[in-house]
Amino acid sequence: MKFNKTMMACSILMIGLIAAGCKKEKYISRDTSYLKPPPPDTTAPPVVDPTLITFDNADKADGWQTVGTPAIATTGQKEGAGYLKNTIASGSDFMQFIKDLSTPLDTKLTGNNGQFKFWWYVSDVSLLKADGSIEITSSGKSDDHESAWDVAPLIPTLKNGWNEIALNFSKAIKTNDGGADYSAINHFRIFFFTASKDHGDLVTGVDDLVFRAAPAPPPVVFDNADKADGWQTVGTPTIATTGQKEGTGYLKNTIANGSDFMQFIKDVTPPVNSSFSAADGRFTFWWYVSDVSLLKADGSIEITSSGKSDDHESAWDVAPLIPTLKNGWNQITLDFDKSIKTGDGGADYTAINHFRIFFFTQTKDHGDLVTGVDDLKFISK
Repeated sequence: MKFNKTMMACSILMIGLIAAGCKKEKYISRDTSYLKPPPPDTTAPPVVDPTLITFDNADKADGWQTVGTPAIATTGQKEGAGYLKNTIASGSDFMQFIKDLSTPLDTKLTGNNGQFKFWWYVSDVSLLKADGSIEITSSGKSDDHESAWDVAPLIPTLKNGWNEIALNFSKAIKTNDGGADYSAINHFRIFFFTASKDHGDLVTGVDDLVFRAAPAPPPVVFDNADKADGWQTVGTPTIATTGQKEGTGYLKNTIANGSDFMQFIKDVTPPVNSSFSAADGRFTFWWYVSDVSLLKADGSIEITSSGKSDDHESAWDVAPLIPTLKNGWNQITLDFDKSIKTGDGGADYTAINHFRIFFFTQTKDHGDLVTGVDDLKFISK
Protein backbone atom coordinates (compact mmCIF):
# COMPACT_ATOMS: atom_id res chain seq x y z
CA MET A 1 0.00 0.00 0.00
CA LYS A 2 2.83 2.32 0.91
CA PHE A 3 4.48 1.43 -2.38
CA ASN A 4 1.30 2.22 -4.34
CA LYS A 5 0.98 5.64 -2.69
CA THR A 6 4.57 6.39 -3.51
CA MET A 7 4.04 5.38 -7.15
CA MET A 8 0.88 7.49 -7.33
CA ALA A 9 2.68 10.57 -5.99
CA CYS A 10 5.49 10.08 -8.48
CA SER A 11 2.97 9.74 -11.32
CA ILE A 12 1.23 13.00 -10.34
CA LEU A 13 4.58 14.76 -10.13
CA MET A 14 5.59 13.50 -13.59
CA ILE A 15 2.27 14.60 -15.09
CA GLY A 16 2.76 18.08 -13.58
CA LEU A 17 6.28 18.33 -14.97
CA ILE A 18 5.13 17.23 -18.42
CA ALA A 19 2.26 19.75 -18.37
CA ALA A 20 4.61 22.52 -17.32
CA GLY A 21 7.03 21.59 -20.06
CA CYS A 22 4.25 21.68 -22.64
CA LYS A 23 2.99 25.12 -21.53
CA LYS A 24 3.07 27.56 -24.49
CA GLU A 25 5.72 30.31 -24.28
CA LYS A 26 4.28 33.83 -24.60
CA TYR A 27 5.99 36.14 -27.11
CA ILE A 28 5.27 39.79 -27.93
CA SER A 29 3.29 39.84 -31.13
CA ARG A 30 4.84 41.37 -34.23
CA ASP A 31 1.38 42.32 -35.50
CA THR A 32 1.24 46.15 -35.49
CA SER A 33 -2.18 46.42 -37.11
CA TYR A 34 -3.65 47.59 -33.82
CA LEU A 35 -1.35 50.65 -33.72
CA LYS A 36 -2.94 53.96 -34.78
CA PRO A 37 -0.90 56.24 -37.05
CA PRO A 38 -0.27 59.77 -35.74
CA PRO A 39 -2.96 62.27 -36.75
CA PRO A 40 -2.15 64.27 -39.89
CA ASP A 41 -0.54 67.66 -39.38
CA THR A 42 -3.30 70.15 -40.10
CA THR A 43 -1.21 73.21 -39.28
CA ALA A 44 -1.49 75.51 -42.26
CA PRO A 45 1.86 76.67 -43.63
CA PRO A 46 2.44 80.40 -43.31
CA VAL A 47 0.99 82.34 -46.21
CA VAL A 48 3.75 83.82 -48.35
CA ASP A 49 2.92 87.16 -49.97
CA PRO A 50 3.90 86.71 -53.64
CA THR A 51 4.47 90.45 -53.97
CA LEU A 52 7.02 90.61 -51.11
CA ILE A 53 10.49 91.82 -52.11
CA THR A 54 13.23 92.38 -49.53
CA PHE A 55 15.16 95.66 -49.56
CA ASP A 56 17.40 94.59 -46.65
CA ASN A 57 17.01 92.16 -43.75
CA ALA A 58 19.40 94.10 -41.46
CA ASP A 59 21.34 90.93 -40.63
CA LYS A 60 24.67 92.49 -41.63
CA ALA A 61 26.15 95.96 -41.24
CA ASP A 62 27.34 96.05 -44.87
CA GLY A 63 26.15 99.20 -46.64
CA TRP A 64 24.60 100.69 -43.51
CA GLN A 65 25.36 104.11 -42.03
CA THR A 66 24.25 105.47 -38.68
CA VAL A 67 25.51 107.76 -35.91
CA GLY A 68 28.86 106.12 -35.15
CA THR A 69 29.73 102.60 -36.28
CA PRO A 70 26.84 100.39 -37.45
CA ALA A 71 26.27 97.47 -35.07
CA ILE A 72 24.09 94.38 -35.54
CA ALA A 73 22.31 93.05 -32.43
CA THR A 74 21.84 89.28 -32.61
CA THR A 75 19.10 88.95 -29.98
CA GLY A 76 15.64 90.48 -29.95
CA GLN A 77 15.35 90.82 -33.72
CA LYS A 78 12.03 90.59 -35.56
CA GLU A 79 13.44 88.51 -38.42
CA GLY A 80 16.57 86.64 -39.42
CA ALA A 81 19.87 86.73 -37.56
CA GLY A 82 19.87 90.27 -36.21
CA TYR A 83 18.84 93.90 -36.51
CA LEU A 84 20.59 97.26 -36.80
CA LYS A 85 20.68 98.85 -33.36
CA ASN A 86 21.83 102.20 -31.97
CA THR A 87 21.22 104.42 -28.96
CA ILE A 88 20.59 108.14 -28.54
CA ALA A 89 22.49 108.74 -25.32
CA SER A 90 21.88 111.62 -22.92
CA GLY A 91 23.47 114.73 -24.37
CA SER A 92 22.41 113.84 -27.93
CA ASP A 93 19.10 114.28 -29.72
CA PHE A 94 19.53 112.75 -33.20
CA MET A 95 19.58 109.34 -34.85
CA GLN A 96 19.52 108.08 -38.41
CA PHE A 97 19.79 104.78 -40.24
CA ILE A 98 20.85 104.84 -43.90
CA LYS A 99 21.17 101.95 -46.34
CA ASP A 100 22.55 102.12 -49.88
CA LEU A 101 22.27 99.29 -52.39
CA SER A 102 24.96 98.76 -55.01
CA THR A 103 22.34 97.33 -57.38
CA PRO A 104 18.98 99.16 -57.51
CA LEU A 105 15.95 97.09 -56.52
CA ASP A 106 12.91 96.70 -58.77
CA THR A 107 9.95 96.55 -56.39
CA LYS A 108 7.62 95.49 -59.25
CA LEU A 109 5.04 97.82 -57.70
CA THR A 110 3.42 101.08 -58.74
CA GLY A 111 2.65 104.36 -57.05
CA ASN A 112 -0.94 103.22 -56.69
CA ASN A 113 -0.50 99.74 -55.20
CA GLY A 114 2.91 99.69 -53.49
CA GLN A 115 3.87 99.73 -49.83
CA PHE A 116 7.18 100.03 -47.97
CA LYS A 117 7.24 98.15 -44.66
CA PHE A 118 9.81 97.69 -41.89
CA TRP A 119 10.13 97.19 -38.15
CA TRP A 120 11.24 100.14 -36.00
CA TYR A 121 12.37 99.66 -32.40
CA VAL A 122 11.90 102.55 -29.94
CA SER A 123 12.49 101.78 -26.27
CA ASP A 124 10.63 104.89 -24.98
CA VAL A 125 8.26 106.57 -27.43
CA SER A 126 7.63 109.45 -25.01
CA LEU A 127 11.15 110.76 -25.70
CA LEU A 128 10.56 111.25 -29.45
CA LYS A 129 10.17 114.69 -31.00
CA ALA A 130 7.43 115.21 -33.61
CA ASP A 131 9.98 115.54 -36.39
CA GLY A 132 11.97 113.44 -38.82
CA SER A 133 11.39 111.54 -42.03
CA ILE A 134 11.40 108.11 -43.67
CA GLU A 135 12.75 108.20 -47.22
CA ILE A 136 13.31 105.90 -50.19
CA THR A 137 14.98 107.14 -53.35
CA SER A 138 16.20 105.97 -56.74
CA SER A 139 19.05 108.50 -56.90
CA GLY A 140 21.36 106.98 -54.29
CA LYS A 141 20.89 110.00 -52.04
CA SER A 142 18.23 111.94 -50.16
CA ASP A 143 16.13 114.79 -51.60
CA ASP A 144 16.52 113.59 -55.19
CA HIS A 145 13.91 111.32 -56.82
CA GLU A 146 12.63 110.75 -53.32
CA SER A 147 9.36 109.46 -51.86
CA ALA A 148 9.06 110.21 -48.15
CA TRP A 149 6.76 110.05 -45.14
CA ASP A 150 6.88 112.28 -42.05
CA VAL A 151 7.63 110.68 -38.69
CA ALA A 152 5.41 113.07 -36.69
CA PRO A 153 2.02 111.51 -37.66
CA LEU A 154 3.33 108.06 -36.74
CA ILE A 155 4.34 108.88 -33.18
CA PRO A 156 0.82 108.70 -31.64
CA THR A 157 0.48 105.17 -33.07
CA LEU A 158 3.77 103.86 -31.66
CA LYS A 159 4.30 101.75 -28.56
CA ASN A 160 7.47 101.05 -26.61
CA GLY A 161 9.37 98.24 -28.32
CA TRP A 162 8.94 97.00 -31.88
CA ASN A 163 6.51 98.74 -34.24
CA GLU A 164 5.55 97.58 -37.72
CA ILE A 165 5.66 100.61 -40.01
CA ALA A 166 3.66 100.27 -43.26
CA LEU A 167 3.81 103.19 -45.69
CA ASN A 168 1.77 103.31 -48.89
CA PHE A 169 3.45 104.74 -51.97
CA SER A 170 0.21 106.60 -52.73
CA LYS A 171 0.59 108.64 -49.53
CA ALA A 172 4.26 109.55 -50.05
CA ILE A 173 5.57 113.11 -50.18
CA LYS A 174 7.41 113.32 -53.50
CA THR A 175 10.23 115.59 -54.60
CA ASN A 176 9.46 117.88 -57.55
CA ASP A 177 11.20 115.49 -59.95
CA GLY A 178 8.32 113.02 -59.55
CA GLY A 179 9.61 111.10 -56.57
CA ALA A 180 11.29 107.71 -56.46
CA ASP A 181 11.37 105.36 -59.43
CA TYR A 182 9.90 102.25 -57.79
CA SER A 183 11.64 100.02 -60.31
CA ALA A 184 15.08 101.22 -59.17
CA ILE A 185 15.18 101.85 -55.39
CA ASN A 186 18.73 102.10 -54.05
CA HIS A 187 18.61 104.32 -50.95
CA PHE A 188 16.77 104.30 -47.61
CA ARG A 189 16.98 106.72 -44.72
CA ILE A 190 15.09 107.25 -41.50
CA PHE A 191 16.07 110.10 -39.20
CA PHE A 192 14.41 111.24 -36.00
CA PHE A 193 15.02 113.24 -32.83
CA THR A 194 14.45 113.27 -29.10
CA ALA A 195 12.47 116.20 -27.67
CA SER A 196 15.57 117.36 -25.76
CA LYS A 197 19.18 116.34 -25.10
CA ASP A 198 18.47 115.65 -21.44
CA HIS A 199 16.99 112.15 -21.33
CA GLY A 200 17.69 108.54 -20.51
CA ASP A 201 19.22 106.34 -23.18
CA LEU A 202 16.82 105.81 -26.09
CA VAL A 203 17.49 102.44 -27.73
CA THR A 204 16.40 102.29 -31.37
CA GLY A 205 16.73 99.93 -34.30
CA VAL A 206 15.39 98.76 -37.66
CA ASP A 207 14.77 95.31 -39.12
CA ASP A 208 13.19 93.49 -42.06
CA LEU A 209 12.83 96.25 -44.68
CA VAL A 210 10.55 95.02 -47.48
CA PHE A 211 8.28 96.12 -50.30
CA ARG A 212 4.88 94.58 -50.96
CA ALA A 213 1.52 95.31 -52.53
CA ALA A 214 -0.49 97.39 -50.08
CA PRO A 215 -3.26 95.33 -48.44
CA ALA A 216 -6.72 96.70 -49.14
CA PRO A 217 -7.83 98.99 -46.31
CA PRO A 218 -11.09 98.08 -44.57
CA PRO A 219 -14.34 99.39 -46.06
CA VAL A 220 -16.09 102.36 -44.47
CA VAL A 221 -19.85 101.95 -44.10
CA PHE A 222 -22.08 104.82 -45.20
CA ASP A 223 -25.32 102.99 -44.34
CA ASN A 224 -26.32 99.33 -44.09
CA ALA A 225 -29.99 99.99 -44.96
CA ASP A 226 -31.17 97.91 -42.00
CA LYS A 227 -33.37 100.75 -40.68
CA ALA A 228 -35.57 103.36 -42.36
CA ASP A 229 -34.15 106.17 -40.18
CA GLY A 230 -32.91 109.07 -42.33
CA TRP A 231 -34.13 107.52 -45.59
CA GLN A 232 -36.45 109.18 -48.10
CA THR A 233 -38.12 107.57 -51.09
CA VAL A 234 -41.36 107.76 -53.08
CA GLY A 235 -43.88 107.27 -50.30
CA THR A 236 -42.96 105.85 -46.90
CA PRO A 237 -39.53 104.16 -46.59
CA THR A 238 -39.91 100.42 -45.99
CA ILE A 239 -37.28 97.92 -44.87
CA ALA A 240 -37.67 94.40 -46.29
CA THR A 241 -36.29 91.77 -43.91
CA THR A 242 -35.89 88.92 -46.41
CA GLY A 243 -33.74 88.78 -49.52
CA GLN A 244 -31.22 91.37 -48.32
CA LYS A 245 -27.55 91.26 -49.37
CA GLU A 246 -26.23 92.19 -45.92
CA GLY A 247 -27.43 92.59 -42.36
CA THR A 248 -31.08 92.39 -41.34
CA GLY A 249 -32.81 94.13 -44.24
CA TYR A 250 -32.74 96.44 -47.24
CA LEU A 251 -34.64 99.53 -48.40
CA LYS A 252 -37.30 98.39 -50.87
CA ASN A 253 -39.81 100.18 -53.08
CA THR A 254 -41.83 99.55 -56.24
CA ILE A 255 -42.52 101.61 -59.34
CA ALA A 256 -46.11 100.57 -59.90
CA ASN A 257 -47.94 100.67 -63.21
CA GLY A 258 -48.91 104.29 -63.89
CA SER A 259 -45.66 105.68 -62.42
CA ASP A 260 -42.21 106.05 -63.95
CA PHE A 261 -39.92 107.41 -61.19
CA MET A 262 -38.08 106.16 -58.11
CA GLN A 263 -35.46 107.60 -55.79
CA PHE A 264 -33.67 106.60 -52.60
CA ILE A 265 -32.13 109.37 -50.48
CA LYS A 266 -30.11 109.05 -47.29
CA ASP A 267 -28.83 111.86 -45.05
CA VAL A 268 -26.40 111.07 -42.23
CA THR A 269 -25.25 112.97 -39.16
CA PRO A 270 -22.38 113.25 -38.48
CA PRO A 271 -20.76 113.12 -41.93
CA VAL A 272 -18.83 109.99 -42.87
CA ASN A 273 -15.10 110.21 -43.55
CA SER A 274 -14.61 107.77 -46.42
CA SER A 275 -10.85 107.67 -45.56
CA PHE A 276 -10.07 107.55 -49.29
CA SER A 277 -8.85 110.17 -51.73
CA ALA A 278 -10.16 110.96 -55.19
CA ALA A 279 -7.32 108.86 -56.61
CA ASP A 280 -7.88 105.66 -54.64
CA GLY A 281 -11.50 105.66 -53.44
CA ARG A 282 -14.70 103.98 -54.59
CA PHE A 283 -18.36 104.10 -53.60
CA THR A 284 -20.15 100.75 -53.74
CA PHE A 285 -23.63 99.47 -52.96
CA TRP A 286 -26.13 96.79 -53.99
CA TRP A 287 -29.01 97.79 -56.26
CA TYR A 288 -32.02 95.52 -56.78
CA VAL A 289 -33.94 95.75 -60.07
CA SER A 290 -36.53 93.05 -60.74
CA ASP A 291 -36.73 93.72 -64.51
CA VAL A 292 -33.84 95.64 -66.04
CA SER A 293 -35.59 95.86 -69.43
CA LEU A 294 -38.04 98.39 -67.97
CA LEU A 295 -35.33 100.94 -67.05
CA LYS A 296 -34.89 104.16 -69.01
CA ALA A 297 -31.35 105.30 -69.86
CA ASP A 298 -31.55 108.18 -67.42
CA GLY A 299 -30.97 109.00 -63.77
CA SER A 300 -28.03 109.57 -61.46
CA ILE A 301 -26.17 108.29 -58.40
CA GLU A 302 -24.89 111.08 -56.16
CA ILE A 303 -22.84 111.58 -53.00
CA THR A 304 -22.31 115.01 -51.51
CA SER A 305 -20.75 116.76 -48.53
CA SER A 306 -23.31 119.57 -48.48
CA GLY A 307 -26.30 117.64 -47.17
CA LYS A 308 -28.15 118.12 -50.46
CA SER A 309 -27.88 117.37 -54.16
CA ASP A 310 -26.12 119.57 -56.75
CA ASP A 311 -23.80 121.16 -54.17
CA HIS A 312 -20.32 119.75 -53.51
CA GLU A 313 -21.51 116.70 -55.37
CA SER A 314 -19.74 113.77 -57.07
CA ALA A 315 -22.10 111.83 -59.33
CA TRP A 316 -22.31 109.02 -61.87
CA ASP A 317 -24.91 108.58 -64.63
CA VAL A 318 -27.20 105.56 -64.49
CA ALA A 319 -27.41 105.14 -68.29
CA PRO A 320 -23.93 103.57 -68.80
CA LEU A 321 -24.66 101.04 -66.04
CA ILE A 322 -27.88 99.64 -67.52
CA PRO A 323 -26.22 97.34 -70.12
CA THR A 324 -24.22 95.72 -67.28
CA LEU A 325 -27.22 95.03 -65.04
CA LYS A 326 -29.08 91.75 -64.60
CA ASN A 327 -32.46 91.08 -63.06
CA GLY A 328 -32.10 90.91 -59.28
CA TRP A 329 -29.22 92.20 -57.19
CA ASN A 330 -26.34 94.10 -58.82
CA GLN A 331 -23.21 95.32 -57.07
CA ILE A 332 -22.51 98.86 -58.22
CA THR A 333 -18.91 100.05 -57.85
CA LEU A 334 -18.07 103.66 -58.74
CA ASP A 335 -14.58 105.21 -58.81
CA PHE A 336 -14.25 108.64 -57.21
CA ASP A 337 -11.95 109.80 -60.00
CA LYS A 338 -14.55 108.96 -62.66
CA SER A 339 -17.33 110.95 -61.04
CA ILE A 340 -19.02 114.01 -62.53
CA LYS A 341 -18.25 116.89 -60.16
CA THR A 342 -20.13 120.10 -59.53
CA GLY A 343 -18.27 123.33 -60.29
CA ASP A 344 -17.33 123.75 -56.62
CA GLY A 345 -14.91 120.81 -56.86
CA GLY A 346 -17.29 118.01 -56.01
CA ALA A 347 -17.74 116.14 -52.76
CA ASP A 348 -15.32 116.36 -49.86
CA TYR A 349 -14.60 112.65 -49.38
CA THR A 350 -13.74 113.20 -45.73
CA ALA A 351 -17.26 114.49 -44.95
CA ILE A 352 -19.94 112.65 -46.96
CA ASN A 353 -23.43 113.23 -45.55
CA HIS A 354 -25.87 112.77 -48.46
CA PHE A 355 -26.65 110.01 -50.97
CA ARG A 356 -29.23 109.89 -53.71
CA ILE A 357 -30.04 107.52 -56.54
CA PHE A 358 -32.91 108.33 -58.90
CA PHE A 359 -34.02 106.47 -62.01
CA PHE A 360 -36.97 105.99 -64.37
CA THR A 361 -38.96 103.42 -66.31
CA GLN A 362 -39.25 103.95 -70.06
CA THR A 363 -43.01 104.43 -69.85
CA LYS A 364 -45.75 104.53 -67.23
CA ASP A 365 -47.38 101.45 -68.74
CA HIS A 366 -45.48 98.48 -67.28
CA GLY A 367 -45.61 95.70 -64.74
CA ASP A 368 -44.53 96.47 -61.19
CA LEU A 369 -40.78 97.15 -61.02
CA VAL A 370 -39.42 96.13 -57.61
CA THR A 371 -36.25 98.00 -56.63
CA GLY A 372 -34.05 98.41 -53.56
CA VAL A 373 -30.65 99.33 -52.16
CA ASP A 374 -28.42 97.72 -49.53
CA ASP A 375 -24.93 97.84 -48.01
CA LEU A 376 -23.67 101.30 -49.02
CA LYS A 377 -19.98 101.76 -48.28
CA PHE A 378 -16.65 103.20 -49.38
CA ILE A 379 -13.76 100.97 -50.47
CA SER A 380 -10.33 101.31 -52.02
CA LYS A 381 -9.44 100.55 -55.61
